[in-house]
Amino acid sequence: MLHDAHGDAEAFAKEDQSLLLAFADLWADAEAVWERHENAPAFHGYVSADYRAVFDALVGLRGRATTILEWGSGLGVVTIMASRMGFDAYGIEAEMDLVDYSRDFAMQYAPQAKFAMGSFIPDAFDWNPANGDEVVRTVVDAPSGYDELDMQLRDFDLLYAYPWPDEHVLYHNIIRQFGRSDAILLSYDAREGIDVVRFDGT
Repeated sequence: MLHDAHGDAEAFAKEDQSLLLAFADLWADAEAVWERHENAPAFHGYVSADYRAVFDALVGLRGRATTILEWGSGLGVVTIMASRMGFDAYGIEAEMDLVDYSRDFAMQYAPQAKFAMGSFIPDAFDWNPANGDEVVRTVVDAPSGYDELDMQLRDFDLLYAYPWPDEHVLYHNIIRQFGRSDAILLSYDAREGIDVVRFDGT
């Protein structure tokens, strides 16, 4: 029996359009929470992304990765999107109020998405400013969230992050110390847009 690649593509396209309708509601809900609480201390470091651009990037990464961790997951939007798209999806966030919102959104949109409170930086990370380990606004004084997930950084083949300016090198160094050798980092920067880095060099 011949494999109908065209039929598969059409099925994926229809499924993706259905997902986008659900995600539009999720994005609106997240925006409403932000507008109500933007001056609250828990939202001091919160920045949303171009979620449609992230969605398109995740579509392109399906089949190349299965398990995703969102660093600094905020309201959990990307983790929830990834879960609905078939990834095994997790988020780590340092602000408990944001973790609570994430879990509430997950119950509504993607119950299998999992969230933990803490830092996404492993406790044993070897800081070295000479290697570019600069911190702008990333929370570094909280215990790591990996124990709560009962996982380690190397358990994830895809990472999503929104690095602050000058923190890209830090994020790469964390992955080189503790991540998989074939890890993929998907990141969003308000100035540069979407970036995909494959640590195996491909």
